[in-house]
Amino acid sequence: MILTVAHLDHTPENCAPENLRAMCQGCHLHYDRDHHRETAAATRRAAVEAAGQLVLDSPTP
Repeated sequence: MILTVAHLDHTPENCAPENLRAMCQGCHLHYDRDHHRETAAATRRAAVEAAGQLVLDSPTP
């Protein structure tokens, strides 16, 4: 089993002890699942826009 450190607010610069939690890899991935989904979608959207494509179904920030 591999032990990781999760940033509870998903901000790696915030290393305050109350923002950190030790988790196994599986629990950490589960905890970050929604955050990863959101950032991956934003990254894909930015790549499409940078390529000069129009994004027709982009969520309103």
